[in-house]
Parts: sequence; structure tokens; C-alpha cells
Amino acid sequence: MIRRALLVAAAAVALILVPSVAMADYEAPGFTSSVSDSTPAVGQSITVTINGGAANANKVITLASTCLSTSPLTATANASGVASFTFTLSAAGVYTLTATNASGAVVSTQTITAHAVSAAGVAPSGQLSFTGFDSLPLAVGGGVLVLAGAGAVLVARRRKSAQVPS
Repeated sequence: MIRRALLVAAAAVALILVPSVAMADYEAPGFTSSVSDSTPAVGQSITVTINGGAANANKVITLASTCLSTSPLTATANASGVASFTFTLSAAGVYTLTATNASGAVVSTQTITAHAVSAAGVAPSGQLSFTGFDSLPLAVGGGVLVLAGAGAVLVARRRKSAQVPS
């Protein structure tokens, strides 16, 4: 019975984690990449950094996407093997950034979502939004239940002591 419960729990965890693995951005072995902001506003500069290690120093990396207004961007990795790209988005949407090495092999894929900025902008309110948990009602409810339980125990003891056998 316990073995079956453990197998069901393991299967549930596996099913929950499958989409997160499938949706992860791709990086080739030996490469790491980062995006300065994965949800930028239109007109905001974005920097994509590809790090391939010292073995990839002075290698040409190309960054291509439909969000780039020009042809694909190219950069040569520095002595540390880092290539950096900076660009600005001109339209809102979901974009996939694909970095390739000189031979055309994909070394990194990143997904970004650009959003439009309203003309008025967002006015600061001066107060942070409340995202916590108000525990007072829960504490009061728990206290009432403890008092009710204690009262029930006292009433049961008095009834028992009042029923003295003769």
C-alpha cells in the first residue's frame, strides 16, 4: 500500500515537472547565456551575453531574431570567451533569440516578451502593494476552537464527577 502511494506521488511530481523542462531555454554544452531583461518594454535596450569559456575566445557568435530591425548581429568573443549584444526592440511581441557559432551550430536560444508602454505611463502610488497574508482571522479562529475544546473537556469532567457511583 505504501509502495503504491510512493509510486503515485513520484508520477505526479514527474508530470508536474515535465512542462518546465520542455519550456527551458536551450544552451549548448560549454555555453551559458543571459538576457538583461526577459520582459522589456518597447524601446528599452536589451543586452544578451553569451559565454563560451576561454576555449571559444575570438570566435564569432551571431545573434538572429525577428525582433532585430537589422540583419543578424555578430560579435567576436573576448579573451574570456564572452560575446555581448545590445539592441532595442521596436514592437511588442514574443521573440526567440538564437545565437550560433561560426559553423552555424546553435549555441543558445532565449525567449523574450516585449510589452508596449502606455502613453501616460504608470504613476507611482507611494505605497507598496500588499502581497502578504493576514493571519489575525486565522489566529482568532484557532483561539476560539481551543477555548471551545477546553470548555468541552471541563464540562465532561464535571458531569463525570457529578455521577458518583453509589
